[in-house]
Parts: sequence; structure tokens; C-alpha cells
Amino acid sequence: MNHHVFKDLVPNYLEHLTSEETTRQMDVHMKECKDCKEYLHDMQEERISENVHVQAKEDRNVDYLKKVRSKNRKKIFTIVTSLLSLFLILILGYYLLFVRMWIADANDVQTTIQKQGNTVKLTFTSKQDNHFLLPRKEQLNQDYIDWMIIYEKRKDFSTPESLKEEINITYTFLDENTLLLDNGKEKKLTADDKLSIQYKDHTKELSLMDLYHPDH
Repeated sequence: MNHHVFKDLVPNYLEHLTSEETTRQMDVHMKECKDCKEYLHDMQEERISENVHVQAKEDRNVDYLKKVRSKNRKKIFTIVTSLLSLFLILILGYYLLFVRMWIADANDVQTTIQKQGNTVKLTFTSKQDNHFLLPRKEQLNQDYIDWMIIYEKRKDFSTPESLKEEINITYTFLDENTLLLDNGKEKKLTADDKLSIQYKDHTKELSLMDLYHPDH
């Protein structure tokens, strides 16, 4: 095997693409030719160096892609977190401003009792500006309103018509011991007949018999 043929076969030899016979002849030739042996060695060193540079470049590219992906993930996380925070703030703000109602504090509600003839009217008015009241009335004894919760709500664009600046409860008496019910029947009052008004901090009780004489 001459030198030119050997050098032409070196790339295939390094890639293990030569036949067994060709490989054997090249091995024999390198034992006899120092120059060709050194040429093969130089080619091996050059290929190793190229592989090292290629691998280093690939590693740099991989590192760069990792950094880009990491930055993109951080940006996406920041954007998503910001949007979720804004959404929660909007929902909370909407709830506080347009939806939220709470049981009123007794100190924030003015109670007035007025008697005209045999009719007694209880009026509840909010002491807070731009606040409205909403009562929840119950007839626990099925005869007359004897229990209620007074709710309070801020004034806003969604304030329903059911929220009033003042709310009223009216009782009609036949005498100081007899209540005229809405169905026309009479109710004899005892000391146990009371109106319970639940506020945030306590429950206030008003005797119906005492309502007949509000100034007492």
C-alpha cells in the first residue's frame, strides 16, 4: 500500500468504515512507515480536538437555551402571578364595595319609637353616611315579628332598592295588653312577648307591652 492510498483511507479508518482486509493492510503499512503512522496520529489528535470544540459549542448552546427557557419561565410565572393577583384584588374589591354586607353595630344604628294612636312604629336609621340597612325579619311564634337581624351595607352602584336609609316595624295595639295581628286576630300579650334585635356585638330585647308606653 502506497502513502497516497493510505492517507486517503485514514478518515474511513478512523471511523471504522474500512474492511477487515484494508484495515489489516493499513496496520502493516504503519509498522513499516513511520510518516504514515504519525500522519494517522496527527489526524486522530485533530479529530479529538475538533470533537472537543464541537462538544464545548454544543454545551454552550445548551446552557444558553437553558438560560433562555429559565428566563422565559420566570417571565411567564411573573405575568401569571401578576394577573392572578390583579384578579384577586378586583374580586376582593368588588366584594368589599358592591357585595359585602355585615351585621350592623348597635352604636351605628339609631332606634326611634313613635306612637300614634294605637299604632307603634319602630324606625332604625344608619348613623353612617352612605350606609344602608337591610333587616331580616322572622316570626318565630308565627303571630308577629319578634326577631330580626339588622344588616348594613355601603352605598354603591349595585345598591338594591331593598336597602333603605331607614327601616320600620309597625305594631297595632287594641289596648296596652292586646296586639292586633295582620290576619285580624287578637293576641293577648304577656311579659314574655318581646322583639329581639340582633346586632354585631349583642342582642337587644324590647318588651311589646312596654312599646305601648314608649315614654315610660
